[in-house]
Amino acid sequence: MLKKVLIALMLVLMLVTVSSARTINEIDFPETLTFGKTILLLNGGGTREAFLNDVYVAGLWLTKPMTDPAEIKDADEAMAIRMHVTNDFFASSKNITKAFNNGFRNSMPRGDISSIQEKVDKFKACFAGEITDDEEFDIVYIPGVGVSVYKDGLLKDTVPGYEFKKSVWSIWMHETRPADEDLKLGMAEGSISEEALAAKEEWIAKIKDIKEDLVAKAEASRKAKSVAEAKAVAEAQVAAEVQVVAEAKAAEEAAMAAKAVAVAQVAEEAAAAETQAAKEAKAAEEAAMKAKAGAKAEAKAAAAKAQKAAAAAEAQKTSAMADATPLTKAEFINEDVYFGLNSAALDAKAKQTLTMKAMWMKSNPVASVAVEVYCDSRGSVEYNKKLAVKRAKSVAKYMVEQGIDDSRLEIVIFGAVDSVANENAWANNRRAHFRVK
Repeated sequence: MLKKVLIALMLVLMLVTVSSARTINEIDFPETLTFGKTILLLNGGGTREAFLNDVYVAGLWLTKPMTDPAEIKDADEAMAIRMHVTNDFFASSKNITKAFNNGFRNSMPRGDISSIQEKVDKFKACFAGEITDDEEFDIVYIPGVGVSVYKDGLLKDTVPGYEFKKSVWSIWMHETRPADEDLKLGMAEGSISEEALAAKEEWIAKIKDIKEDLVAKAEASRKAKSVAEAKAVAEAQVAAEVQVVAEAKAAEEAAMAAKAVAVAQVAEEAAAAETQAAKEAKAAEEAAMKAKAGAKAEAKAAAAKAQKAAAAAEAQKTSAMADATPLTKAEFINEDVYFGLNSAALDAKAKQTLTMKAMWMKSNPVASVAVEVYCDSRGSVEYNKKLAVKRAKSVAKYMVEQGIDDSRLEIVIFGAVDSVANENAWANNRRAHFRVK
Protein backbone atom coordinates (compact mmCIF):
# COMPACT_ATOMS: atom_id res chain seq x y z
CA MET A 1 0.00 0.00 0.00
CA LEU A 2 2.82 2.46 0.88
CA LYS A 3 4.49 1.76 -2.48
CA LYS A 4 1.25 2.67 -4.28
CA VAL A 5 1.02 5.90 -2.25
CA LEU A 6 4.58 6.91 -3.21
CA ILE A 7 3.93 6.17 -6.90
CA ALA A 8 0.76 8.26 -6.78
CA LEU A 9 2.68 11.06 -5.04
CA MET A 10 5.36 11.13 -7.75
CA LEU A 11 2.73 11.21 -10.51
CA VAL A 12 1.00 14.17 -8.87
CA LEU A 13 4.27 16.02 -8.29
CA MET A 14 5.31 15.64 -11.91
CA LEU A 15 2.22 17.69 -12.83
CA VAL A 16 3.15 20.54 -10.46
CA THR A 17 5.39 23.36 -11.74
CA VAL A 18 7.05 26.12 -9.78
CA SER A 19 8.56 28.58 -12.21
CA SER A 20 9.92 32.07 -12.76
CA ALA A 21 12.59 32.98 -15.30
CA ARG A 22 16.17 34.28 -15.36
CA THR A 23 17.63 35.46 -18.68
CA ILE A 24 21.13 34.23 -19.56
CA ASN A 25 22.50 35.52 -22.90
CA GLU A 26 18.96 36.21 -24.17
CA ILE A 27 17.72 32.71 -23.16
CA ASP A 28 15.11 32.45 -20.40
CA PHE A 29 15.86 29.72 -17.88
CA PRO A 30 13.39 28.87 -15.08
CA GLU A 31 14.57 29.60 -11.54
CA THR A 32 13.42 26.08 -10.56
CA LEU A 33 13.17 22.65 -12.21
CA THR A 34 11.26 19.68 -10.82
CA PHE A 35 11.95 16.01 -11.46
CA GLY A 36 9.64 13.60 -9.64
CA LYS A 37 9.51 14.83 -6.05
CA THR A 38 12.82 16.77 -6.31
CA ILE A 39 12.95 20.55 -6.82
CA LEU A 40 16.21 22.06 -8.12
CA LEU A 41 17.29 25.72 -7.98
CA LEU A 42 19.15 27.63 -10.72
CA ASN A 43 22.74 28.02 -9.45
CA GLY A 44 24.09 29.87 -12.49
CA GLY A 45 24.81 29.54 -16.18
CA GLY A 46 26.64 30.83 -19.24
CA THR A 47 27.46 30.28 -22.89
CA ARG A 48 29.55 27.56 -24.54
CA GLU A 49 31.69 29.07 -27.26
CA ALA A 50 33.68 27.47 -30.07
CA PHE A 51 35.79 29.38 -32.61
CA LEU A 52 34.29 32.67 -31.38
CA ASN A 53 30.78 31.36 -32.01
CA ASP A 54 28.07 30.69 -29.41
CA VAL A 55 27.14 26.98 -29.47
CA TYR A 56 24.62 26.66 -26.65
CA VAL A 57 23.56 28.41 -23.46
CA ALA A 58 23.63 26.21 -20.35
CA GLY A 59 22.34 26.44 -16.80
CA LEU A 60 23.07 24.37 -13.69
CA TRP A 61 20.34 23.53 -11.14
CA LEU A 62 21.21 22.27 -7.63
CA THR A 63 19.40 21.62 -4.36
CA LYS A 64 21.38 24.42 -2.65
CA PRO A 65 23.86 27.16 -3.62
CA MET A 66 27.36 25.83 -4.50
CA THR A 67 30.40 27.66 -5.89
CA ASP A 68 33.14 25.00 -5.88
CA PRO A 69 33.23 23.15 -9.26
CA ALA A 70 34.99 20.15 -7.72
CA GLU A 71 32.38 19.95 -4.96
CA ILE A 72 29.61 20.14 -7.56
CA LYS A 73 31.21 17.39 -9.65
CA ASP A 74 31.66 15.03 -6.68
CA ALA A 75 28.34 15.70 -4.89
CA ASP A 76 26.07 12.65 -4.75
CA GLU A 77 23.00 14.90 -4.86
CA ALA A 78 20.21 15.58 -7.34
CA MET A 79 21.25 18.15 -9.98
CA ALA A 80 20.61 19.02 -13.61
CA ILE A 81 22.22 20.80 -16.58
CA ARG A 82 20.08 22.29 -19.37
CA MET A 83 21.64 22.94 -22.80
CA HIS A 84 19.70 25.37 -25.05
CA VAL A 85 21.06 25.07 -28.61
CA THR A 86 21.79 28.45 -30.27
CA ASN A 87 23.98 27.34 -33.19
CA ASP A 88 22.96 24.03 -34.76
CA PHE A 89 26.05 24.01 -37.01
CA PHE A 90 28.55 23.90 -34.14
CA ALA A 91 26.06 21.99 -31.95
CA SER A 92 25.56 19.17 -34.45
CA SER A 93 25.37 15.62 -33.13
CA LYS A 94 28.86 14.93 -34.46
CA ASN A 95 30.43 17.99 -32.80
CA ILE A 96 28.56 17.60 -29.51
CA THR A 97 29.44 13.92 -29.06
CA LYS A 98 33.07 14.62 -30.05
CA ALA A 99 33.28 17.31 -27.36
CA PHE A 100 31.69 14.93 -24.84
CA ASN A 101 34.20 12.25 -25.75
CA ASN A 102 37.07 14.66 -25.02
CA GLY A 103 35.46 15.52 -21.68
CA PHE A 104 35.16 11.85 -20.72
CA ARG A 105 38.83 11.24 -21.58
CA ASN A 106 39.85 14.22 -19.46
CA SER A 107 37.95 12.74 -16.50
CA MET A 108 39.76 9.38 -16.58
CA PRO A 109 43.35 8.49 -15.60
CA ARG A 110 45.63 8.64 -18.66
CA GLY A 111 42.53 9.38 -20.77
CA ASP A 112 41.54 5.67 -20.80
CA ILE A 113 37.74 5.38 -20.98
CA SER A 114 37.65 1.64 -21.75
CA SER A 115 36.17 0.87 -18.32
CA ILE A 116 33.18 3.17 -18.97
CA GLN A 117 33.02 2.88 -22.77
CA GLU A 118 29.63 1.13 -22.78
CA LYS A 119 28.09 3.85 -20.59
CA VAL A 120 29.74 6.61 -22.65
CA ASP A 121 28.27 5.17 -25.86
CA LYS A 122 24.83 4.93 -24.26
CA PHE A 123 25.05 8.57 -23.10
CA LYS A 124 26.25 9.88 -26.48
CA ALA A 125 23.47 7.99 -28.27
CA CYS A 126 20.99 10.35 -26.57
CA PHE A 127 22.38 13.13 -28.79
CA ALA A 128 22.22 11.19 -32.08
CA GLY A 129 20.19 12.49 -34.99
CA GLU A 130 19.53 16.05 -36.16
CA ILE A 131 19.92 18.87 -33.61
CA THR A 132 18.32 22.22 -34.43
CA ASP A 133 18.33 25.70 -32.91
CA ASP A 134 16.23 26.21 -29.74
CA GLU A 135 16.15 22.51 -28.90
CA GLU A 136 16.89 21.81 -25.24
CA PHE A 137 18.65 18.89 -23.61
CA ASP A 138 18.28 18.24 -19.87
CA ILE A 139 20.98 16.12 -18.24
CA VAL A 140 19.59 15.08 -14.84
CA TYR A 141 21.28 13.13 -12.05
CA ILE A 142 19.13 11.50 -9.34
CA PRO A 143 20.98 9.46 -6.65
CA GLY A 144 20.11 5.78 -6.87
CA VAL A 145 18.76 6.24 -10.43
CA GLY A 146 21.62 7.62 -12.49
CA VAL A 147 22.07 10.17 -15.28
CA SER A 148 18.99 10.68 -17.46
CA VAL A 149 18.94 12.66 -20.73
CA TYR A 150 15.77 14.44 -21.91
CA LYS A 151 15.36 16.10 -25.30
CA ASP A 152 12.66 18.79 -25.25
CA GLY A 153 11.13 17.10 -22.20
CA LEU A 154 11.13 13.54 -23.59
CA LEU A 155 13.31 10.93 -21.88
CA LYS A 156 15.95 9.52 -24.21
CA ASP A 157 17.76 7.12 -21.83
CA THR A 158 19.20 6.66 -18.33
CA VAL A 159 22.75 5.58 -17.49
CA PRO A 160 23.12 4.29 -13.89
CA GLY A 161 25.96 4.96 -11.48
CA TYR A 162 27.34 7.73 -9.27
CA GLU A 163 30.88 7.31 -10.66
CA PHE A 164 29.58 7.87 -14.18
CA LYS A 165 27.79 11.01 -12.96
CA LYS A 166 31.16 12.43 -11.89
CA SER A 167 32.56 11.72 -15.36
CA VAL A 168 29.61 13.51 -17.00
CA TRP A 169 29.87 16.58 -14.77
CA SER A 170 33.65 16.67 -15.39
CA ILE A 171 32.82 17.75 -18.96
CA TRP A 172 31.85 21.17 -17.54
CA MET A 173 33.46 21.17 -14.04
CA HIS A 174 36.93 19.72 -14.73
CA GLU A 175 39.60 21.50 -12.69
CA THR A 176 41.92 22.34 -15.60
CA ARG A 177 40.19 21.23 -18.82
CA PRO A 178 36.47 22.02 -18.74
CA ALA A 179 34.49 22.40 -21.95
CA ASP A 180 34.51 26.19 -21.43
CA GLU A 181 36.19 27.96 -18.50
CA ASP A 182 33.82 30.95 -18.53
CA LEU A 183 30.81 28.61 -18.70
CA LYS A 184 32.16 26.65 -15.72
CA LEU A 185 32.53 29.85 -13.66
CA GLY A 186 29.04 30.98 -14.66
CA MET A 187 27.42 27.67 -13.75
CA ALA A 188 29.25 27.65 -10.37
CA GLU A 189 28.19 31.22 -9.56
CA GLY A 190 25.96 30.08 -6.68
CA SER A 191 23.49 32.94 -7.30
CA ILE A 192 20.20 31.32 -6.27
CA SER A 193 17.44 33.92 -6.14
CA GLU A 194 15.24 34.65 -3.14
CA GLU A 195 12.27 33.88 -5.35
CA ALA A 196 13.67 30.41 -6.07
CA LEU A 197 14.29 29.75 -2.36
CA ALA A 198 10.73 30.83 -1.58
CA ALA A 199 9.46 28.59 -4.36
CA LYS A 200 11.38 25.68 -2.86
CA GLU A 201 9.72 26.21 0.53
CA GLU A 202 6.33 26.39 -1.18
CA TRP A 203 7.18 23.20 -3.08
CA ILE A 204 8.18 21.36 0.12
CA ALA A 205 4.92 22.45 1.78
CA LYS A 206 2.98 21.32 -1.29
CA ILE A 207 4.74 17.93 -1.22
CA LYS A 208 3.85 17.54 2.46
CA ASP A 209 0.18 18.39 1.86
CA ILE A 210 -0.10 16.04 -1.12
CA LYS A 211 1.67 13.21 0.71
CA GLU A 212 -0.54 13.60 3.80
CA ASP A 213 -3.66 13.58 1.62
CA LEU A 214 -2.54 10.47 -0.26
CA VAL A 215 -1.55 8.69 2.96
CA ALA A 216 -4.95 9.56 4.48
CA LYS A 217 -6.73 8.17 1.43
CA ALA A 218 -4.60 5.02 1.51
CA GLU A 219 -5.41 4.53 5.20
CA ALA A 220 -9.14 4.99 4.52
CA SER A 221 -8.89 2.44 1.71
CA ARG A 222 -7.06 0.02 4.00
CA LYS A 223 -9.72 0.37 6.70
CA ALA A 224 -12.51 -0.12 4.16
CA LYS A 225 -10.78 -3.25 2.89
CA SER A 226 -10.38 -4.55 6.46
CA VAL A 227 -14.09 -3.98 7.16
CA ALA A 228 -15.04 -5.77 3.94
CA GLU A 229 -12.79 -8.72 4.77
CA ALA A 230 -14.21 -8.96 8.30
CA LYS A 231 -17.75 -8.88 6.87
CA ALA A 232 -16.89 -11.64 4.41
CA VAL A 233 -15.46 -13.79 7.22
CA ALA A 234 -18.56 -13.22 9.36
CA GLU A 235 -20.88 -14.12 6.47
CA ALA A 236 -18.86 -17.27 5.77
CA GLN A 237 -19.12 -18.27 9.44
CA VAL A 238 -22.90 -17.73 9.41
CA ALA A 239 -23.21 -19.82 6.24
CA ALA A 240 -21.13 -22.58 7.83
CA GLU A 241 -23.30 -22.55 10.96
CA VAL A 242 -26.49 -22.77 8.84
CA GLN A 243 -24.99 -25.75 6.99
CA VAL A 244 -24.07 -27.46 10.27
CA VAL A 245 -27.63 -27.00 11.60
CA ALA A 246 -29.13 -28.44 8.40
CA GLU A 247 -26.81 -31.44 8.49
CA ALA A 248 -27.55 -32.01 12.19
CA LYS A 249 -31.30 -31.97 11.54
CA ALA A 250 -30.97 -34.46 8.69
CA ALA A 251 -28.83 -36.73 10.87
CA GLU A 252 -31.39 -36.54 13.69
CA GLU A 253 -34.24 -37.54 11.36
CA ALA A 254 -32.21 -40.43 10.00
CA ALA A 255 -31.41 -41.56 13.54
CA MET A 256 -35.09 -41.49 14.53
CA ALA A 257 -36.05 -43.63 11.52
CA ALA A 258 -33.30 -46.12 12.30
CA LYS A 259 -34.40 -46.20 15.94
CA ALA A 260 -38.00 -47.09 14.95
CA VAL A 261 -36.79 -50.00 12.83
CA ALA A 262 -34.48 -51.17 15.59
CA VAL A 263 -37.26 -51.03 18.22
CA ALA A 264 -39.52 -53.18 16.10
CA GLN A 265 -36.78 -55.72 15.49
CA VAL A 266 -35.82 -55.80 19.16
CA ALA A 267 -39.43 -56.39 20.19
CA GLU A 268 -39.68 -59.34 17.83
CA GLU A 269 -36.42 -60.86 19.00
CA ALA A 270 -37.24 -60.16 22.64
CA ALA A 271 -40.35 -62.33 22.53
CA ALA A 272 -38.36 -65.26 21.15
CA ALA A 273 -35.54 -64.79 23.62
CA GLU A 274 -37.72 -64.34 26.73
CA THR A 275 -38.18 -68.06 27.31
CA GLN A 276 -34.50 -68.80 26.80
CA ALA A 277 -33.60 -65.92 29.06
CA ALA A 278 -35.69 -67.30 31.90
CA LYS A 279 -33.85 -70.61 31.74
CA GLU A 280 -30.47 -68.98 31.55
CA ALA A 281 -31.35 -66.53 34.32
CA LYS A 282 -31.89 -69.31 36.82
CA ALA A 283 -28.60 -70.94 35.89
CA ALA A 284 -26.87 -67.56 35.99
CA GLU A 285 -28.31 -66.80 39.41
CA GLU A 286 -26.87 -69.97 40.81
CA ALA A 287 -23.51 -69.27 39.20
CA ALA A 288 -23.60 -65.67 40.41
CA MET A 289 -24.08 -66.72 43.99
CA LYS A 290 -20.95 -68.82 43.76
CA ALA A 291 -19.02 -66.11 41.95
CA LYS A 292 -20.15 -63.44 44.39
CA ALA A 293 -18.48 -65.14 47.27
CA GLY A 294 -15.20 -65.45 45.35
CA ALA A 295 -15.41 -61.94 43.89
CA LYS A 296 -15.93 -60.39 47.29
CA ALA A 297 -12.67 -61.80 48.50
CA GLU A 298 -10.83 -60.78 45.33
CA ALA A 299 -12.29 -57.25 45.46
CA LYS A 300 -11.16 -56.83 49.05
CA ALA A 301 -7.63 -57.88 48.13
CA ALA A 302 -7.59 -55.60 45.03
CA ALA A 303 -8.82 -52.61 47.05
CA ALA A 304 -6.07 -53.09 49.58
CA LYS A 305 -3.48 -53.32 46.79
CA ALA A 306 -4.81 -50.19 45.05
CA GLN A 307 -4.81 -48.26 48.32
CA LYS A 308 -1.20 -49.23 48.89
CA ALA A 309 -0.20 -48.21 45.31
CA ALA A 310 -1.98 -44.85 45.64
CA ALA A 311 -0.18 -44.15 48.88
CA ALA A 312 3.15 -45.00 47.26
CA ALA A 313 2.41 -42.77 44.22
CA GLU A 314 1.43 -39.85 46.42
CA ALA A 315 4.59 -40.29 48.47
CA GLN A 316 6.68 -40.38 45.26
CA LYS A 317 4.95 -37.22 43.93
CA THR A 318 5.51 -35.40 47.23
CA SER A 319 9.15 -36.46 47.23
CA ALA A 320 9.65 -35.34 43.61
CA MET A 321 8.11 -31.94 44.24
CA ALA A 322 10.24 -31.52 47.37
CA ASP A 323 13.42 -32.50 45.51
CA ALA A 324 12.69 -30.23 42.50
CA THR A 325 15.08 -27.28 42.21
CA PRO A 326 13.03 -24.07 42.80
CA LEU A 327 12.87 -21.69 39.87
CA THR A 328 14.86 -18.46 39.88
CA LYS A 329 13.03 -15.27 38.94
CA ALA A 330 14.71 -15.29 35.49
CA GLU A 331 13.67 -18.93 34.93
CA PHE A 332 10.14 -18.10 36.09
CA ILE A 333 9.93 -15.34 33.44
CA ASN A 334 11.74 -17.13 30.60
CA GLU A 335 10.00 -20.54 30.85
CA ASP A 336 6.84 -20.23 28.69
CA VAL A 337 3.83 -22.56 28.53
CA TYR A 338 3.14 -23.86 24.99
CA PHE A 339 -0.10 -25.10 23.39
CA GLY A 340 -0.99 -27.39 20.50
CA LEU A 341 -2.53 -26.16 17.23
CA ASN A 342 -6.09 -24.82 17.80
CA SER A 343 -5.95 -26.16 21.39
CA ALA A 344 -6.25 -24.69 24.89
CA ALA A 345 -5.46 -27.99 26.63
CA LEU A 346 -2.47 -28.30 28.97
CA ASP A 347 -0.22 -31.25 28.22
CA ALA A 348 2.08 -32.90 30.79
CA LYS A 349 4.97 -30.53 30.01
CA ALA A 350 2.73 -27.47 30.41
CA LYS A 351 1.37 -28.72 33.74
CA GLN A 352 4.89 -29.40 34.98
CA THR A 353 5.95 -25.86 34.03
CA LEU A 354 2.90 -24.33 35.73
CA THR A 355 3.48 -26.42 38.87
CA MET A 356 7.05 -25.04 39.13
CA LYS A 357 5.74 -21.49 38.58
CA ALA A 358 3.14 -22.02 41.35
CA MET A 359 5.93 -23.14 43.70
CA TRP A 360 7.88 -19.94 42.89
CA MET A 361 4.81 -17.75 43.57
CA LYS A 362 4.23 -19.54 46.87
CA SER A 363 7.86 -18.78 47.74
CA ASN A 364 7.28 -15.15 46.73
CA PRO A 365 3.83 -14.42 48.25
CA VAL A 366 3.86 -10.68 47.48
CA ALA A 367 4.58 -11.14 43.78
CA SER A 368 1.84 -10.59 41.20
CA VAL A 369 2.20 -11.58 37.57
CA ALA A 370 0.74 -10.74 34.17
CA VAL A 371 -0.05 -13.81 32.05
CA GLU A 372 0.39 -12.73 28.41
CA VAL A 373 -1.31 -15.12 25.97
CA TYR A 374 -0.43 -15.36 22.26
CA CYS A 375 -1.52 -17.31 19.16
CA ASP A 376 0.19 -17.96 15.83
CA SER A 377 -0.73 -15.76 12.84
CA ARG A 378 -3.04 -18.28 11.14
CA GLY A 379 -6.79 -17.80 11.49
CA SER A 380 -8.87 -14.65 11.75
CA VAL A 381 -8.31 -11.95 14.41
CA GLU A 382 -11.63 -12.83 16.10
CA TYR A 383 -10.86 -16.55 16.19
CA ASN A 384 -7.33 -16.02 17.59
CA LYS A 385 -8.63 -13.74 20.37
CA LYS A 386 -11.27 -16.32 21.41
CA LEU A 387 -8.63 -19.07 21.39
CA ALA A 388 -6.26 -16.89 23.45
CA VAL A 389 -9.02 -16.34 26.06
CA LYS A 390 -9.58 -20.12 26.34
CA ARG A 391 -5.84 -20.68 26.83
CA ALA A 392 -5.73 -17.96 29.49
CA LYS A 393 -8.58 -19.63 31.39
CA SER A 394 -6.79 -23.02 31.27
CA VAL A 395 -3.63 -21.48 32.74
CA ALA A 396 -5.48 -19.50 35.43
CA LYS A 397 -7.61 -22.50 36.47
CA TYR A 398 -4.56 -24.72 36.87
CA MET A 399 -2.67 -22.09 38.90
CA VAL A 400 -5.67 -21.66 41.23
CA GLU A 401 -5.82 -25.45 41.66
CA GLN A 402 -2.17 -25.27 42.76
CA GLY A 403 -3.15 -22.82 45.52
CA ILE A 404 -2.46 -19.45 43.82
CA ASP A 405 -5.10 -16.77 44.52
CA ASP A 406 -6.56 -15.52 41.23
CA SER A 407 -6.14 -11.89 42.43
CA ARG A 408 -2.39 -12.34 41.88
CA LEU A 409 -2.94 -13.21 38.18
CA GLU A 410 -3.62 -10.56 35.53
CA ILE A 411 -4.63 -11.98 32.16
CA VAL A 412 -3.38 -10.03 29.08
CA ILE A 413 -4.66 -11.15 25.66
CA PHE A 414 -2.34 -10.37 22.72
CA GLY A 415 -3.77 -12.75 20.14
CA ALA A 416 -1.91 -13.44 16.90
CA VAL A 417 1.83 -12.74 16.45
CA ASP A 418 3.31 -12.15 12.98
CA SER A 419 6.31 -14.37 12.25
CA VAL A 420 8.09 -16.38 9.57
CA ALA A 421 5.56 -18.71 7.96
CA ASN A 422 6.83 -22.12 9.12
CA GLU A 423 5.64 -24.68 11.65
CA ASN A 424 8.49 -24.07 14.11
CA ALA A 425 7.83 -20.32 14.27
CA TRP A 426 4.07 -20.89 14.64
CA ALA A 427 4.62 -23.41 17.47
CA ASN A 428 6.80 -20.90 19.37
CA ASN A 429 4.02 -18.28 19.09
CA ARG A 430 1.31 -20.49 20.68
CA ARG A 431 2.29 -19.68 24.27
CA ALA A 432 1.52 -18.10 27.63
CA HIS A 433 4.29 -15.85 28.98
CA PHE A 434 4.57 -14.87 32.68
CA ARG A 435 5.79 -11.34 33.45
CA VAL A 436 6.42 -10.27 37.06
CA LYS A 437 4.75 -6.90 37.66
